[in-house]
Parts: sequence; structure tokens; C-alpha cells
Amino acid sequence: MEEKRMLELADRLVELKESKAATEAQLSAINGDIEAVQEQLVAIMTEQECSGFKRGNKNFSLVVTALPSPVVECKAELWDVMKANGYEGLFTINSRTLQSTVKELIEANDGVLPDWLDGLMRVAEKATVRVTKSTK
Repeated sequence: MEEKRMLELADRLVELKESKAATEAQLSAINGDIEAVQEQLVAIMTEQECSGFKRGNKNFSLVVTALPSPVVECKAELWDVMKANGYEGLFTINSRTLQSTVKELIEANDGVLPDWLDGLMRVAEKATVRVTKSTK
């Protein structure tokens, strides 16, 4: 009896794992479609100098996010410079913390990367469209 139940559970596990794999593949395709449509919408909104609009009960806002990352060839120098400027604690923390700290430094420096990080960090910008439910 237990052996029969074990085999049934094994079959069910295989079925669920196959279903998960198919769902993940479908999700991956949908995410690719979302990215492509979003890129087209960002391009049109940027061209039209449109920061946002409302359609139906949704608000669409153009959002530009800074994504700082270290210049790979200069990582050792970057760590030394960050430590010399009082950020030695970052090196026991993950890269997201480094990203957010550099974003804060840029904001505090009138939207420009501080001189002491010039050439050591890259700041890529990613434009996306935020969709929110309209309150009216």
C-alpha cells in the first residue's frame, strides 16, 4: 500500500515539476514581450516629451532609474577610494547597497557622480513605464 502511494506521489511530483517548467517558460516569454512593448512605449514617450498620461483607469509614468556599477578593471582602486572617503563598511555588504549608496552620492552632488568616483563607477540609466491604478 505504501509503495503504491510512493509511486503516485513520484508521478505527481514529476507532473508538477513539468508544469512548473512550462509555466516558467511561458513567464519568460511574457517578460520578453513586456520588455519589448515597454521599450517602444518609452521611446515614443521620450520622443513626445511626455512624462505621463492616463488611459482608462490606469496612469502611465515615465521613470528613469540610475543603475551604478563598478568599472570592472578598476574595482581594486574603487574599493580603496571608497574606503578613503569613509565607505569602508560597504565592503561587507552586497552590491545593491553599493548601488543605493552611489545613487545617494549622486543625488547629494546635484545629480552628478562625485569626482572621486569618476572613471571607477558607471551609471547606466534604464527608462521604464510605471503603470498604476487611477484614483479617479
